[in-house]
Amino acid sequence: MSDPIGTYTFLPWIRRGIANKIAASTKLRASIDVRIDIEATKKGGGALPPVQVPRKVELYGPGDIVGIERAQISRVEPRHWVTNFEPNYLAAIEFYDEDFPWRYTPAAPNGKRLLPWIALVVLKEGKEFTEGGNVAGKPLSYIDVTGDLAAVFPNASELWAWAHAHFNADLSDKVVEPDGAKAAQAAQQVIDHAPDTACSRLLCPRKLEPKTAYHAFLIPAFESGRLAGLGRDPKPFFDDAANALTPTSSSWAPYANRPDATSFPFYHRWYFRTAEDGDFESLVRLLKPKIVDSRVVLTGISQGGFG
Repeated sequence: MSDPIGTYTFLPWIRRGIANKIAASTKLRASIDVRIDIEATKKGGGALPPVQVPRKVELYGPGDIVGIERAQISRVEPRHWVTNFEPNYLAAIEFYDEDFPWRYTPAAPNGKRLLPWIALVVLKEGKEFTEGGNVAGKPLSYIDVTGDLAAVFPNASELWAWAHAHFNADLSDKVVEPDGAKAAQAAQQVIDHAPDTACSRLLCPRKLEPKTAYHAFLIPAFESGRLAGLGRDPKPFFDDAANALTPTSSSWAPYANRPDATSFPFYHRWYFRTAEDGDFESLVRLLKPKIVDSRVVLTGISQGGFG
């Protein structure tokens, strides 16, 4: 009996719980509208008419996060200290929780697109960054990026394309339907009954070079997270109209009063080095066809054997 063929489904984003109610954002955080029903009785007895009090509640965002639990990371690719990684592959990091890359994104999804609140970047050792020196007052370790940020960081508006949820299950009949609720329900069933068969993943879109040492960094994707990781209160920078910051402003986008412009805190890092050649496919593509020598006799296979 042959082994069954594995089936996988990839979803562009997942949210669970109250984050699905996000419809708007304040200057710094996402917010939701809630209604509080108050019932009371008079001091001398007797019920008062019920009162409904509307309130706008802010949710935790990247500016409130100054570290992640290491156990949340289930795998990195390549593994730490691998020295022969195929240069035509992409670095990646996986998380156990399927909704983790979008959990603290302070915005509502735009159709099938939702920016993750974290990003994976890969930098050359000794050429594109230096270790942050003064860590006093900074809750996270950090690096200083040298050179042009636009040259080594991905396009911030396209980060949605480099994050996805991975399911070892066939959800294709639900995903292709315009009703996203059916896909969400099918994904939730997998999460509830077989959570170890699903994960979330971030990719770094950077094209790697052969025989090069790299460091991969998991960093805040939004400016509020970068400021918090550097020990700064994000609120004054977001309240300053001259900065024109929004809750999803990129952590590497320039603005007027940007502090520590080249400093980037990170939640996790690892080291690897690429090999000289790529994977098997890249080696096969290097083969060049040649004309067969006239002295070579070609034989064919017939029903009776070799002819």
